[in-house]
Amino acid sequence: MIPLYIAGCFSVLHPGRGSRGALLCGPLSDEALNTYRPLVFLAEQLAAAEIPTLRLAYYGTGDSAGDDDEAGRFDQWLHSIDAGVAWLRQHCGVESVTLIGNRIGASLATRAACDIDAVDSLVLLSPISGRQFMHELTLAARISQRVWQTNHKADDGTWFESHGLRIDHATRDELNRLDIRKLTKRPAAEALLMESESRPAVLALAESLRSVGTAAMFQMHEDLKLMHRDSHTAGVPRAAFDRIVRWVQARPIASNAPRVADLAGDASLTVGHARETPICFGPDESLFGILTIPDWPTHGAPAVLLVNTSANPRWGNARIAVDLARSLAADGVISLRMDAAGMGDTVPRTGEVGRPYAEATTAGALDAVAELARRTQRPVVVLGVCSGAYHALQAAYRDERVGGLILVNLQRFIWREGDPSDIVRRTDLRPTRFYLRNILSAQAWLRLLRADFDVANLVRVVAARQVRRALAGIDPLLNLLPGATTRVGRVRRALRGLGDRGLPMLYVLGCNDPGVEELAEYFGHDGWRLRQQPNVTMRVLEGADHTLGTHKLRAALIEFILDWCRDSWSVRDSKPQPSAADQIQNSLATSRLVRGPRNAARPVSG
Repeated sequence: MIPLYIAGCFSVLHPGRGSRGALLCGPLSDEALNTYRPLVFLAEQLAAAEIPTLRLAYYGTGDSAGDDDEAGRFDQWLHSIDAGVAWLRQHCGVESVTLIGNRIGASLATRAACDIDAVDSLVLLSPISGRQFMHELTLAARISQRVWQTNHKADDGTWFESHGLRIDHATRDELNRLDIRKLTKRPAAEALLMESESRPAVLALAESLRSVGTAAMFQMHEDLKLMHRDSHTAGVPRAAFDRIVRWVQARPIASNAPRVADLAGDASLTVGHARETPICFGPDESLFGILTIPDWPTHGAPAVLLVNTSANPRWGNARIAVDLARSLAADGVISLRMDAAGMGDTVPRTGEVGRPYAEATTAGALDAVAELARRTQRPVVVLGVCSGAYHALQAAYRDERVGGLILVNLQRFIWREGDPSDIVRRTDLRPTRFYLRNILSAQAWLRLLRADFDVANLVRVVAARQVRRALAGIDPLLNLLPGATTRVGRVRRALRGLGDRGLPMLYVLGCNDPGVEELAEYFGHDGWRLRQQPNVTMRVLEGADHTLGTHKLRAALIEFILDWCRDSWSVRDSKPQPSAADQIQNSLATSRLVRGPRNAARPVSG
């Protein structure tokens, strides 16, 4: 794979020698996180069949340029697809391009194809109209508001925001109007529509495409549903992907397609006063990350490592890692956001699925600490959210190059290898006080009467919490017994050990997060024992859901982190040091960004 930037969009080329190329148009919102890894596997399969394949993150999404406050995204997304097709033709020598779109990405691909002559075929996976997409996001926002009892509405009158997507009203309206069943122009000569079940809307879409001259074929593949699960359980729909590869291979080459103007790619991206560069590191350079280097790194400041959240790719929910990295760069702080084993753009292996609490993720974090320390010669602050916070903590225990910790919504101090991936979801319900607060809620009782809630599991979990709290309270006495050791005692001693090292720690929790209960079980109500440690700073995010699903909450978290860095490391006293940035940039010249024998055989300019 070859990472690069095209028109400000982070892209990955999977080279092949064929004259037909493929461009993957992924979905938006949290669906982009869940389907990222399966689409990496699809790109690898296409490249193995000698089809040069480009994966592209639309402008303002993933690792691409753009931020949450920019308007007019719809046209930018279409331009991103146009730019990707042009780049494939110019730099890979392809004559025709197949667009492969997933969910709302299928509609965007079809709409963009209407204005791109080089696109002669489409593969539409579980296509959905813009109106249906917005309807689903609105419902998801309402459910999240009810579950977490927040007052964050999907639409504040200016911006729409739900499950990782934040857009202005003009973009919202464009999405609501996006219905590829109503096209008056043929988008491509041929189209393959695939769905996990025979939905009337998809069948109607096939008929609509035929009515404008596209030879549309529908096929049902039940395994497609595998790629639309949460990121830590999403699988590869191998039968569907095999069919896609064979179908694309069988398309003829449109040799009379017009040539396009040169559109170069770039190996790095300028964002404000910083450069972002993809790097490979770790065993056999199998791990992947994005290194953000400010033009003027602050003297004495640490470098910050951002560990994967759940099994998501490196940018995290709602691009929080991207926003944080760029905010840190504005303060002169270097950062690396990473993909551990089985996540994002790490080297794909057959059947590999990212496991949020796996030992392999901790090992990847340690490799990233070593890489960042080597490149910058600075102490490394490790930052993680949810399961990423667990791995950040494990890295601090094991590597003294870790000079600081930022733990956000930590749900587990201890993890047993081999526990099922959904154990946290089943046992980490909301804090007990949350349920006590709602015991008189009519809505809560209605849910119980409708069997919309697992009462037995709630009783079991809350009872276990009380037992663990009681044992934690007498833990100091238990540890006086000869040879006695407890889980609570081990965790308390480990955290004290970090304090003895003088390692500064920022501990952030949402007020209703399950991590509140975990903290209380080990360190007392509101974590009072941990708060007593002089190296620990604790902050609470009021009205927060677990994934910090609103721009306001993410901005508050970033401000907590920036203030903590400024106080702990005197970041605010930064002075321009271009020579330091040059030294780190020069180290990138020796980094191999091309992996595998196929890539070495097909160098690409730009």
